[in-house]
Amino acid sequence: MQTWFPVVRDVVLFVLAIYGAALSTFNWRQAAKKDRRQIAVSATSAMPTYGSQLGAPYAKLEAVNTGHRVVTVKTLTFETPSGARLAPMLTDRFPGMPDTRLPVSLSDGQSAHLLLPYSDIAEALIGNGQTGMVKLTPVCVDSAENVYRGEAWDVDPAEFLQMGRD
Repeated sequence: MQTWFPVVRDVVLFVLAIYGAALSTFNWRQAAKKDRRQIAVSATSAMPTYGSQLGAPYAKLEAVNTGHRVVTVKTLTFETPSGARLAPMLTDRFPGMPDTRLPVSLSDGQSAHLLLPYSDIAEALIGNGQTGMVKLTPVCVDSAENVYRGEAWDVDPAEFLQMGRD
């Protein structure tokens, strides 16, 4: 009976050590993930209404802080496949909904937004020789130069120009 006891004890201690190491690694990864900066970037469409009339369409870029750390957002825009970024020249173009002034510090759950008229997006793309379908990716850059990207939009500049002028 005494010959197998040291073997069982060593096996149990080994399994316990492996379990402790795995649990420690899991906890470390969870803590590291919690302390990271996390921004969710999205692009949607927005249209002002004037009674029964619809206004020109806008692209609404939004950055939401989904983490626990305060993040300072310094850039919110679209990026083309070549890496070029659209720079809005005018702000507060959407009636009654001012754009968020950048840079801005966002705590947990807070958001920043920017509204760009479809016609301005189309004119910028056409002015840079972009024709046909173009993938525009919503992009947010924070003060630590971390880049966050949202889901890409397939945009036809000619169609955006037409929709923005109706």
